[in-house]
Amino acid sequence: MLEKLWNDIRLIYEGLNYSSKLLIDDLMIISQDNCYLMYYKPDGSLPTQIRIEKHLSLVNMWSDNKEVDITYYNIHAEVGDQVYTSENSMIELTYKIITPFLRETKLNKII
Repeated sequence: MLEKLWNDIRLIYEGLNYSSKLLIDDLMIISQDNCYLMYYKPDGSLPTQIRIEKHLSLVNMWSDNKEVDITYYNIHAEVGDQVYTSENSMIELTYKIITPFLRETKLNKII
């Protein structure tokens, strides 16, 4: 599920051209080497910070077992002072924020 989330964030980042803009509708996405940093602060709400990282396992890359995943993902989310600990709740929170942006990006691709 984190791989799908990673790809959706990448689609939004590239589709809405966050590389040249800092803030679009209360959302900022910053791309770094192997991660996306998201900062979301709608009016009157606590700021939300989400970090999703993509890692490659070098050990698994050279494994004889071709069934082993070489890519794994980590996610970290904070809303105000609250740190999320459940991966599912972090994914749910992220999709709650990015769904309108994802919809807009996909519509722009069709048009």
